Amino acid sequence: MTPRSESLEIALKTLWGASRWPGLAESSVVVAHPGWQEAMKRLDQLAAVRSSGILHGAHGTGKSALLHRWTTRLSAKQYRILRIAHSSLQGADLLRQMVKLGGRTPQYRRGDNVLALGEIWQEWAPAWPIVIVEEAQDINTAALEELRLLTCGRADATPPFSLILCGDTELMPRLNLGINQALLSRLGYCLRLDRWPPEILKQYLAERLAEVGIHSSPLESAAEALLIQSANGTPRAVNTLLQRSLEQAAMGQRRNVTTADVQAALDLLPWLARNRTEP
Repeated sequence: MTPRSESLEIALKTLWGASRWPGLAESSVVVAHPGWQEAMKRLDQLAAVRSSGILHGAHGTGKSALLHRWTTRLSAKQYRILRIAHSSLQGADLLRQMVKLGGRTPQYRRGDNVLALGEIWQEWAPAWPIVIVEEAQDINTAALEELRLLTCGRADATPPFSLILCGDTELMPRLNLGINQALLSRLGYCLRLDRWPPEILKQYLAERLAEVGIHSSPLESAAEALLIQSANGTPRAVNTLLQRSLEQAAMGQRRNVTTADVQAALDLLPWLARNRTEP
């Protein structure tokens, strides 16, 4: 730890009595955001009928976090999760990655990997496989076609697993291209996560502070309003702005976080100001 970071850690504890910096990724905060709750309920229902589909929305609205929380509460006896985070994989590489995530050694030949995946599904039975592809807007056409063909793996036309494509606002325009119509025809739903309303973001901000032991917000009312407005409906931006703003106040040994602190944080994150009016 550098002398500067060490002094910030000391300031964090002496100024606010916090156990650690808020806004970090390992948060356990769960906000009762209506959009999240509805998406959770729908995913439960759709998984129960073994449907495949799409989850999409703007960057930072919590798609990956929602899927993580949803999958961790699923019964291991009923479902097995195979999550692909590196969506830039080519078609053959995608198959090898799926085999590896399934607990087997990938083979060189495509056909051997397809066969291995079929055997993995059988080994997991009666648990139902759910394949989640993150950042699916970046997946190439060959990989999408491999996924489509895998869903056709059973002779009775029943897919051998559920597929969830998770991506940003570019995912739907990408999938709506004519070349992907065969894949779309095999999907049974499309869920969208919208940007969070200001009142929910304010609740989220308060809970992130309370999580680390800061039960009385150090942000002045105008500073909090600027932070919420600049976050543009995304909890990820709240996390980043909160940490940068607290660091600014800590460097000045100020207990209160002012609009100047939030503005200094925004100067370090110019893309937030640029995206503020994004639909």
